[in-house]
Amino acid sequence: MPKPDTSVRTIGWLAFGLLLWVTTMIVAKRVLLADPQAALLRAAMVAIGIGGFVAWLVAMVRFVASQDEFSQRIQLVSIAIAFVAMALLAIAGDFLQTAGFLGHLDFDAIWMLMIGLWWLAMIATARYYR
Repeated sequence: MPKPDTSVRTIGWLAFGLLLWVTTMIVAKRVLLADPQAALLRAAMVAIGIGGFVAWLVAMVRFVASQDEFSQRIQLVSIAIAFVAMALLAIAGDFLQTAGFLGHLDFDAIWMLMIGLWWLAMIATARYYR
């Protein structure tokens, strides 16, 4: 039986890591929002939530490392663009909160915004280099 393609295997791990992250995030958030009294349960939910995210990060590192140098360059430029855009939005958000125009923002929303900016930057960077 032929060995599966490395890129297919890596994308599979990436999809699994994302599914694991989303699942653990939902489970941990639901339990924590119920305000459990047991400190051990709260600590376990924090560990589960962080563990799922770490699994996705490991899958992302493996995914980027499996790519050729040109694709890795696109990833690097995309991350740099997303970092700059997120820095601008963070500073603007801080000033908007201080001025009373913007309420409290959850870290989850900020993370999702960062990932969204990264994916948009990847699309733009890939189009630029075509």
